[in-house]
Amino acid sequence: MQQALRVENLSVSYAGHYAVEDASVSIEAGLLVGIIGPNGAGKSTLLKAILELIPSDHGRVEICGRPLQQSRRTVAYVPQRSEIDWQFPINVLDTVVLGTYPNLGWFNKPGRHERQAALECLRRVGMQDFAQRQIGELSGGQQQRVFLARALAQNADLYLLDEPFVGIDALSERAIIGILKSLRDAGKTVLVVHHDLSKATEYFDRLILINKRILNYGVAAEVCTAGALTKAYLGDLPFTNQLGVAC
Repeated sequence: MQQALRVENLSVSYAGHYAVEDASVSIEAGLLVGIIGPNGAGKSTLLKAILELIPSDHGRVEICGRPLQQSRRTVAYVPQRSEIDWQFPINVLDTVVLGTYPNLGWFNKPGRHERQAALECLRRVGMQDFAQRQIGELSGGQQQRVFLARALAQNADLYLLDEPFVGIDALSERAIIGILKSLRDAGKTVLVVHHDLSKATEYFDRLILINKRILNYGVAAEVCTAGALTKAYLGDLPFTNQLGVAC
Protein backbone atom coordinates (compact mmCIF):
# COMPACT_ATOMS: atom_id res chain seq x y z
CA MET A 1 0.00 0.00 0.00
CA GLN A 2 1.05 3.61 -0.55
CA GLN A 3 2.84 5.30 2.32
CA ALA A 4 1.11 8.49 3.38
CA LEU A 5 3.84 9.51 5.83
CA ARG A 6 7.40 8.41 6.42
CA VAL A 7 9.48 9.80 9.28
CA GLU A 8 13.14 8.82 9.61
CA ASN A 9 15.35 9.58 12.63
CA LEU A 10 13.58 12.84 13.44
CA SER A 11 14.95 14.62 16.50
CA VAL A 12 13.98 17.89 18.18
CA SER A 13 15.75 19.39 21.18
CA TYR A 14 15.32 22.41 23.41
CA ALA A 15 18.24 23.81 25.41
CA GLY A 16 20.21 20.64 24.84
CA HIS A 17 17.46 18.24 25.92
CA TYR A 18 15.60 16.02 23.47
CA ALA A 19 11.83 16.50 23.17
CA VAL A 20 11.76 13.91 20.36
CA GLU A 21 14.71 11.62 19.70
CA ASP A 22 15.35 9.58 16.54
CA ALA A 23 11.65 9.09 15.78
CA SER A 24 10.98 6.77 12.84
CA VAL A 25 7.63 5.52 11.58
CA SER A 26 5.96 4.68 8.27
CA ILE A 27 2.20 5.06 7.98
CA GLU A 28 0.14 3.63 5.15
CA ALA A 29 -2.57 5.65 3.45
CA GLY A 30 -6.16 5.25 4.59
CA LEU A 31 -5.55 4.83 8.33
CA LEU A 32 -6.79 6.65 11.42
CA VAL A 33 -3.78 6.79 13.75
CA GLY A 34 -3.62 7.93 17.36
CA ILE A 35 -0.47 9.31 18.99
CA ILE A 36 -0.41 8.45 22.69
CA GLY A 37 2.06 8.87 25.52
CA PRO A 38 2.46 10.63 28.86
CA ASN A 39 2.56 14.39 29.33
CA GLY A 40 5.79 15.80 27.96
CA ALA A 41 6.39 12.76 25.76
CA GLY A 42 6.77 14.83 22.58
CA LYS A 43 3.41 14.10 20.94
CA SER A 44 2.67 17.66 19.84
CA THR A 45 6.34 18.30 19.12
CA LEU A 46 6.35 15.35 16.72
CA LEU A 47 3.42 16.79 14.74
CA LYS A 48 4.95 20.26 14.59
CA ALA A 49 8.32 18.91 13.50
CA ILE A 50 6.67 16.87 10.74
CA LEU A 51 5.08 20.10 9.50
CA GLU A 52 8.30 22.11 10.00
CA LEU A 53 6.49 24.46 12.34
CA ILE A 54 9.46 24.04 14.67
CA PRO A 55 13.07 23.30 13.68
CA SER A 56 14.41 19.77 13.97
CA ASP A 57 17.99 18.80 14.76
CA HIS A 58 18.03 16.17 12.05
CA GLY A 59 15.78 13.68 10.31
CA ARG A 60 13.74 13.23 7.18
CA VAL A 61 10.00 13.49 6.50
CA GLU A 62 8.19 12.42 3.34
CA ILE A 63 4.52 12.92 2.50
CA CYS A 64 3.39 10.40 -0.13
CA GLY A 65 7.03 9.92 -1.09
CA ARG A 66 7.82 13.62 -1.44
CA PRO A 67 9.34 16.22 0.91
CA LEU A 68 6.93 18.55 2.69
CA GLN A 69 7.87 21.49 0.44
CA GLN A 70 6.40 19.61 -2.53
CA SER A 71 3.33 18.26 -0.77
CA ARG A 72 2.31 20.97 1.71
CA ARG A 73 -1.01 21.59 -0.02
CA THR A 74 -2.01 17.99 0.62
CA VAL A 75 -1.58 18.32 4.40
CA ALA A 76 -4.12 19.93 6.75
CA TYR A 77 -3.38 20.78 10.38
CA VAL A 78 -5.69 21.46 13.33
CA PRO A 79 -3.70 22.95 16.25
CA GLN A 80 -4.59 22.82 19.91
CA ARG A 81 -7.35 25.25 20.84
CA SER A 82 -5.02 26.95 23.33
CA GLU A 83 -2.83 28.12 20.43
CA ILE A 84 -5.60 30.03 18.65
CA ASP A 85 -6.53 33.70 19.21
CA TRP A 86 -10.27 33.36 19.76
CA GLN A 87 -10.69 37.15 20.00
CA PHE A 88 -9.54 37.66 16.41
CA PRO A 89 -12.32 39.51 14.54
CA ILE A 90 -13.34 36.81 12.07
CA ASN A 91 -16.58 34.89 11.75
CA VAL A 92 -17.09 31.16 11.39
CA LEU A 93 -17.62 31.11 7.62
CA ASP A 94 -14.56 33.23 6.86
CA THR A 95 -12.50 31.00 9.16
CA VAL A 96 -13.47 27.95 7.12
CA VAL A 97 -12.89 29.78 3.82
CA LEU A 98 -9.24 30.14 4.90
CA GLY A 99 -8.94 26.40 4.38
CA THR A 100 -9.44 26.88 0.63
CA TYR A 101 -6.39 29.16 0.24
CA PRO A 102 -3.74 26.43 -0.23
CA ASN A 103 -5.51 25.28 -3.41
CA LEU A 104 -6.06 28.74 -4.92
CA GLY A 105 -2.53 29.51 -6.06
CA TRP A 106 -0.71 32.82 -5.89
CA PHE A 107 -2.69 36.09 -6.21
CA ASN A 108 -6.10 34.35 -6.37
CA LYS A 109 -8.83 35.15 -3.89
CA PRO A 110 -11.66 32.90 -2.72
CA GLY A 111 -14.93 33.51 -4.51
CA ARG A 112 -18.43 32.09 -4.61
CA HIS A 113 -17.24 28.55 -5.25
CA GLU A 114 -14.93 28.60 -2.21
CA ARG A 115 -17.63 30.07 0.03
CA GLN A 116 -20.09 27.38 -1.06
CA ALA A 117 -17.46 24.73 -0.37
CA ALA A 118 -16.87 26.24 3.07
CA LEU A 119 -20.62 26.15 3.82
CA GLU A 120 -20.71 22.49 2.82
CA CYS A 121 -17.86 21.77 5.23
CA LEU A 122 -19.76 23.56 7.98
CA ARG A 123 -22.77 21.37 7.22
CA ARG A 124 -20.59 18.28 7.55
CA VAL A 125 -19.63 19.28 11.08
CA GLY A 126 -23.11 20.53 12.04
CA MET A 127 -22.12 24.21 12.30
CA GLN A 128 -23.90 25.75 9.29
CA ASP A 129 -26.27 27.75 11.54
CA PHE A 130 -23.31 29.53 13.15
CA ALA A 131 -21.72 30.80 9.94
CA GLN A 132 -21.91 34.48 10.92
CA ARG A 133 -20.86 34.08 14.56
CA GLN A 134 -17.52 35.42 15.73
CA ILE A 135 -15.36 32.40 16.60
CA GLY A 136 -14.84 33.55 20.19
CA GLU A 137 -18.59 33.35 20.84
CA LEU A 138 -18.64 29.58 20.39
CA SER A 139 -18.26 26.80 22.93
CA GLY A 140 -15.09 24.71 22.98
CA GLY A 141 -16.69 21.88 21.07
CA GLN A 142 -18.13 24.25 18.48
CA GLN A 143 -14.76 25.92 18.00
CA GLN A 144 -13.10 22.57 17.45
CA ARG A 145 -15.70 21.60 14.85
CA VAL A 146 -15.14 24.89 13.01
CA PHE A 147 -11.41 24.27 12.75
CA LEU A 148 -12.07 20.74 11.59
CA ALA A 149 -14.32 22.25 8.90
CA ARG A 150 -11.44 24.55 7.90
CA ALA A 151 -9.23 21.48 7.48
CA LEU A 152 -11.95 19.73 5.46
CA ALA A 153 -12.13 22.75 3.14
CA GLN A 154 -8.53 22.15 2.18
CA ASN A 155 -9.48 18.72 0.78
CA ALA A 156 -6.16 17.30 1.97
CA ASP A 157 -4.83 13.76 1.81
CA LEU A 158 -3.18 13.85 5.24
CA TYR A 159 -4.82 15.39 8.33
CA LEU A 160 -2.90 16.13 11.54
CA LEU A 161 -4.91 17.05 14.65
CA ASP A 162 -3.38 18.04 17.98
CA GLU A 163 -5.56 17.09 20.99
CA PRO A 164 -8.91 17.73 19.24
CA PHE A 165 -10.97 16.20 22.08
CA VAL A 166 -9.59 18.28 24.97
CA GLY A 167 -12.16 20.49 26.67
CA ILE A 168 -15.12 19.67 24.43
CA ASP A 169 -18.54 18.19 25.07
CA ALA A 170 -19.43 14.55 24.43
CA LEU A 171 -21.68 15.44 21.47
CA SER A 172 -18.87 17.28 19.69
CA GLU A 173 -16.44 14.45 20.41
CA ARG A 174 -18.78 11.90 18.83
CA ALA A 175 -19.32 14.17 15.84
CA ILE A 176 -15.59 14.73 15.33
CA ILE A 177 -14.56 11.09 15.60
CA GLY A 178 -17.36 10.21 13.17
CA ILE A 179 -15.99 12.70 10.64
CA LEU A 180 -12.43 11.44 11.11
CA LYS A 181 -13.57 7.88 10.48
CA SER A 182 -15.41 9.00 7.34
CA LEU A 183 -12.18 10.63 6.10
CA ARG A 184 -10.36 7.37 6.75
CA ASP A 185 -13.06 5.45 4.89
CA ALA A 186 -12.59 7.81 1.93
CA GLY A 187 -8.91 6.87 1.74
CA LYS A 188 -7.52 9.84 3.67
CA THR A 189 -4.90 9.44 6.39
CA VAL A 190 -5.50 10.99 9.81
CA LEU A 191 -3.06 11.41 12.74
CA VAL A 192 -4.47 12.51 16.09
CA VAL A 193 -2.62 13.41 19.28
CA HIS A 194 -4.81 11.80 21.93
CA HIS A 195 -4.77 11.60 25.72
CA ASP A 196 -7.78 9.47 26.72
CA LEU A 197 -6.42 5.94 26.70
CA SER A 198 -9.79 4.42 27.55
CA LYS A 199 -11.00 5.16 24.00
CA ALA A 200 -7.81 4.51 22.06
CA THR A 201 -8.69 1.08 20.69
CA GLU A 202 -12.25 2.22 19.90
CA TYR A 203 -11.16 5.27 17.96
CA PHE A 204 -7.99 4.29 16.09
CA ASP A 205 -6.79 1.68 13.59
CA ARG A 206 -3.16 2.13 14.63
CA LEU A 207 -1.38 3.74 17.55
CA ILE A 208 1.99 5.43 17.90
CA LEU A 209 3.24 5.04 21.48
CA ILE A 210 5.84 7.68 22.25
CA ASN A 211 7.90 8.88 25.16
CA LYS A 212 10.48 11.05 23.38
CA ARG A 213 11.34 7.97 21.31
CA ILE A 214 8.68 6.05 19.38
CA LEU A 215 8.34 2.92 21.48
CA ASN A 216 5.76 1.09 19.41
CA TYR A 217 3.57 1.45 16.34
CA GLY A 218 0.92 -0.98 15.25
CA VAL A 219 -2.64 -2.20 15.61
CA ALA A 220 -4.25 -0.43 18.55
CA ALA A 221 -5.09 -3.58 20.50
CA GLU A 222 -1.51 -4.84 20.18
CA VAL A 223 0.10 -1.55 21.19
CA CYS A 224 -2.14 -1.20 24.24
CA THR A 225 -0.55 -3.92 26.33
CA ALA A 226 0.25 -3.54 30.00
CA GLY A 227 3.96 -4.08 29.37
CA ALA A 228 4.28 -1.50 26.60
CA LEU A 229 2.27 1.10 28.46
CA THR A 230 4.12 0.53 31.72
CA LYS A 231 7.36 1.28 29.87
CA ALA A 232 5.95 4.41 28.22
CA TYR A 233 4.15 5.80 31.26
CA LEU A 234 6.85 4.72 33.75
CA GLY A 235 4.32 2.66 35.66
CA ASP A 236 1.70 5.40 35.99
CA LEU A 237 -1.07 3.75 33.97
CA PRO A 238 -4.42 5.56 33.84
CA PHE A 239 -7.52 3.32 33.80
CA THR A 240 -5.54 0.18 34.67
CA ASN A 241 -7.66 -0.53 37.72
CA GLN A 242 -10.88 -0.38 35.73
CA LEU A 243 -9.82 -2.21 32.60
CA GLY A 244 -6.86 -4.40 33.43
CA VAL A 245 -4.80 -2.58 30.83
CA ALA A 246 -4.94 1.08 29.98
CA CYS A 247 -6.64 0.94 26.60
